[in-house]
Amino acid sequence: MRVFTHWLAVNANLLAFLVTVGVAFLLVCCLECTKCPVREKDELFKRREV
Repeated sequence: MRVFTHWLAVNANLLAFLVTVGVAFLLVCCLECTKCPVREKDELFKRREV
């Protein structure tokens, strides 16, 4: 456990960078998904007027 704690302390900047890049990648993927033209064709996403 001490080795793992030391590794985290030494590589904290690298770990933070990797997490930031991963979150940015997921956000870009989600934004691209919301622009998908197939979404309008799906029955679940159509707004129904009352």
